[in-house]
Amino acid sequence: MKTTRIEMEKDFDVENPVFIEGLAGIGHIGRNVVSYIADHTESEKVGEVYSHHFPPFAMVTDDKTVETIKNTIYQLKRDGKKDLVLLEGNAQASTPEGHHEVAEKVMEIVEDVEASQIVTVGGYGQGDVVEDPEVFGVTTSKEDQERYEDMGVTFDHDVGQIVGVSGLLLGIGEERGFEGVCVLGETPGFLLSDPKSTEEVLKVVEQIIDVDVDYSELDEKVNESQDILKKVQNLKQSESPEQDQNTGNTDLGYIG
Repeated sequence: MKTTRIEMEKDFDVENPVFIEGLAGIGHIGRNVVSYIADHTESEKVGEVYSHHFPPFAMVTDDKTVETIKNTIYQLKRDGKKDLVLLEGNAQASTPEGHHEVAEKVMEIVEDVEASQIVTVGGYGQGDVVEDPEVFGVTTSKEDQERYEDMGVTFDHDVGQIVGVSGLLLGIGEERGFEGVCVLGETPGFLLSDPKSTEEVLKVVEQIIDVDVDYSELDEKVNESQDILKKVQNLKQSESPEQDQNTGNTDLGYIG
């Protein structure tokens, strides 16, 4: 029995939009990028995605009220530019079956709006301090890569898999004839949220979907995160080789 549902507040009013997805994951880069765009443009909330495959808890907000885990759908209708449909959320499925079910449900949206392109956003954890994060890319077509390289995306990387909706959506989309790209912000993997990598990815996504947002709210968070990374770097440098061997460095190079 399928347990994932879409609840629409209003019908879509877009034409062949770019569909952009960013959900919670490593460094929360995907969710941070897409939610920032939704908050700093005239994007309109049109629906939500709910699933029994999401983690079994509710979120407590800053004002100490409860909020159900969900993914939120927005649309942005534009004159002279491609319309946008955005999906952002505070959780992904917690099982392989759930990931596939949610991805298929999201693909229903992509197909219903007859999207012209799929853009998925995530993070790539390196397991160590990343001072100058790069933006890695994966495309549905080799021919498209030069265009994205001009936007600051590098395809010289060791990414071997993209876990979750960001990967499945691109893969399913490719099978069904949709053009797509996944952009991944390089991140340490141990930061709950990585504003610096978020900013670098946002600069790329701005170009892909042709938007212009104000970065001022990100700047302070970037500075705070860089201070934390410097402290971590100093701590690691102060460790002896014996301590490093005893703790055992775990490879965090994975996608989320």
